Amino acid sequence: DLPHGPTRLALLDLPLLDSIAATRPQIWIAAAGPSPAWRRAAVSYSMDGGASWQDVGPTAAPAVMGVAETALLPGSAVLIDRDAVVDVALLHDGMVLVGRDDAALANGANLAMIGGELIQFGDCLPLGGGRYRLSRLWRGRRGTEAAAIGHGAGDPFVLIEAANLLPIELPTGAIGGQIRVVASGVGDGAAVIAEAMIGGAALRPPSPVHLRVDVRPDGGLSIGWTRRSRTGWPWIDGGDVPLGEEAERYRLTLTPSTGTARTVELDTSAYLYAAAERAADGAMAASAITIAVSQLGAGGLSAPASASFAI
Repeated sequence: DLPHGPTRLALLDLPLLDSIAATRPQIWIAAAGPSPAWRRAAVSYSMDGGASWQDVGPTAAPAVMGVAETALLPGSAVLIDRDAVVDVALLHDGMVLVGRDDAALANGANLAMIGGELIQFGDCLPLGGGRYRLSRLWRGRRGTEAAAIGHGAGDPFVLIEAANLLPIELPTGAIGGQIRVVASGVGDGAAVIAEAMIGGAALRPPSPVHLRVDVRPDGGLSIGWTRRSRTGWPWIDGGDVPLGEEAERYRLTLTPSTGTARTVELDTSAYLYAAAERAADGAMAASAITIAVSQLGAGGLSAPASASFAI
């Protein structure tokens, strides 16, 4: 008999949450309310600034969501972050978070979006009133390590549980556009509106890793990296991760400390920057080089991976 209360919305452009390759961009809708009695709301969306609308039915079950009360410090995706903590305030004290051990985290437990970064949290200290302090963090999950900086108080927080998220599948040409979502529940005096850019995160491969440069005796540079796959997050002993794309392609940019930059497109995760090419670029006297490499996927380029090396 409690009042249903107003609706709160969050629109998420998520990377793949399973191993099945997406073929179209998706936006996931998380919805809940500040009242424990909130249940669902009717949803419509527009791709043309509100000129036309398409009904998609009711929201999923209430998501566990809120905001960060403190700024999450920058962190690394290659180590468990035992230093950073973040306090989150959920919409009401009926929403619950619990800590999990490392084995559960390895199986995907406690995955959450905070700002634009996917994290997993192992320790969870209740602070009262629907507030929690999260620590023992796994950062930059599923290729979101670029978003592990720039956090601030007020970042939206959503616990990622597929049953509590409503996916909207969009046309491939929608990437780069904007979606406007309207939700209306029995406790909403006016429709609740949320907007988001469509980045096609589920269609873009994660950025490559393990960039390396070796200087050859003839002055050439052997450059290499290791690809990742948007469909290959589980660890498979004795085998490589699946490609997850129609073809293996990369865009590599070389920027020497002296001379001109060079950009090439490749179908292998290695490149020989020959001495003759260095000379043509005026880079033989360069003492350092910065390399940036992106993988080309079904939905466009991955975020670039970059590093600088003394040569």
